[in-house]
Amino acid sequence: MTTPMFPDATIQQHGQPAGAFADGAVAESEHSRKIRRSTLWAAYGDALGWISELTDEAGLKRRTGGEPLHRPIAWERRIGGRSGVTTSLPTGCYSDDTQLRLATGRAIRPSVFDVEAFARVELPIWLSYALGGGKGTTAAATNLSKPKVPWFANTFKGWTESGGNGAAMRIQPHVWAARTPDAPESFLLDVVRNTICTHSHPTGILGAVIHALTLAHTVATGHTPSPDELEAAITTSENLPELMQDDFEIWNYWRAAFEQETGPFVESWKQAIASSRDALRIASVNPSGSAGEERYASIVNNLMMRRREHIGNGILTAIAAVGLTWCETQPEEALRIAVNEIGTDTDTIATMAGAILGVTSETEPPVEVLDADLLRSEADRLSAIAEGRKPASHRYPDLLHWAAPKTRSDALLQTNGGRLYVSGLGLAEAQGEPMTAPKGDFMWQWLKLETGQTLLLKRRPALLHCSADPENLTALPVPSSADDSDKQGVAAPQYPPAVNSDVNPPQMALKQSSEAMKRPIDLPGAVDYITEHIRDDKAIGHALRGVVTRGTRGQTAAFTAALIDLIREAGDAKAVE
Repeated sequence: MTTPMFPDATIQQHGQPAGAFADGAVAESEHSRKIRRSTLWAAYGDALGWISELTDEAGLKRRTGGEPLHRPIAWERRIGGRSGVTTSLPTGCYSDDTQLRLATGRAIRPSVFDVEAFARVELPIWLSYALGGGKGTTAAATNLSKPKVPWFANTFKGWTESGGNGAAMRIQPHVWAARTPDAPESFLLDVVRNTICTHSHPTGILGAVIHALTLAHTVATGHTPSPDELEAAITTSENLPELMQDDFEIWNYWRAAFEQETGPFVESWKQAIASSRDALRIASVNPSGSAGEERYASIVNNLMMRRREHIGNGILTAIAAVGLTWCETQPEEALRIAVNEIGTDTDTIATMAGAILGVTSETEPPVEVLDADLLRSEADRLSAIAEGRKPASHRYPDLLHWAAPKTRSDALLQTNGGRLYVSGLGLAEAQGEPMTAPKGDFMWQWLKLETGQTLLLKRRPALLHCSADPENLTALPVPSSADDSDKQGVAAPQYPPAVNSDVNPPQMALKQSSEAMKRPIDLPGAVDYITEHIRDDKAIGHALRGVVTRGTRGQTAAFTAALIDLIREAGDAKAVE
């Protein structure tokens, strides 16, 4: 009999989530400690595993100088492909896994995940400073850089085949910020919104959902999932299509576009669920009663995770990350084991397992990862959101006026006063001199954002101009309640206001974003209205004006898509009559 993943908790479409935490109450400091260590061990696994990613035994020895890979070290790597530069990476330098996790966290505000800012600002700008990154995520982010591509209709070439783990590795902040991690409906839709920005194949979506559920289980209960509890997570995931129906953009636009190319989503979802159960059954077999390296090697070999078509698979990665916790409960040793299984997706398995094991760890990692203080403060900010407080959040550009940089080298700008500004992310200080690529016309620059994040960013030799004075780019107060001060001794980062060449920063400081000022609209109700009045042009025009005036661009795009379908259906019906 399958053990319930969350006792007395199931996916609910309506009503209030049940409970606060599994044991009824968790002290604030305890929750904050869990999230901090989960955050730090996730970054540690990424930094350690990146050293052994995409190489063989000989390549690993070159990277480590012949030393065994036990802890993060400084090492060299070529960045930017053949036309890029070879640079020394500092000890604890993390890759795209942690970069995109930080991007996800920035887009989470009290009570809301700003998916449009994540899709239109974070992902396109990430291309300029990405350290690694899979083909699916890169293709998706590139397409989102184009004007008028909504997050729920990112139909780049191959979008329905994107089943990698590029989403699963970044969705932890949704769980860390969840007020009720024992109630899956409280965070799973945000996980799906985040995921389908880049990954639309059910394998990619299910990998993200399984990882979110297993991490949430660990946060809620204080222990890592057993095989039976992982099976329960898969059972919970079966009902995801029912929950997705509550999201208008996902169900009425994204799903419709997906089904036009692949057939019924529900059938594809059932196949993914069946595949995950097969993988769990295989991973759970341990006839010799082995542990540690031997058992993890058995999981890797039985799941054939070195096969080209399996490396980076969303479902397999999520299950292997949990499987690693069955082999070794101490995070430092577990992550060492994972990253030395050469030929697997070492950094992503390690970062996902690190997030889970970090929740139960009594210590922080033995080596400080890059930007550790930022990671701590971000963990505390997300914990504050989970606890019902309203900490400071990143101030994004006004999306009504925002346009992503035309090329990856255009994200770094220079202000009137000669300061550096990373579009959408804020002011930065140079860390050393720019590096010129042996081939090509571009440079790479180490930077540190005022918020504390370190970037190696592609740039032009002559920077584009940002039409703003440096005094207008300093940190501005972000609304927060008086009791939002950090109670663990690390202050939340003070985010600077976002600006771009089309918006005057002083005006942005004096008024809210146009998107933020819009009143909420009942989008499903608006669609029901035009369905009833589909032959009344005046009624349709009135409804369309209302959505355009009060809704976001995403809502307007979804409404327009529904309107087009309804008009075409009405036209077909009239022809039949």
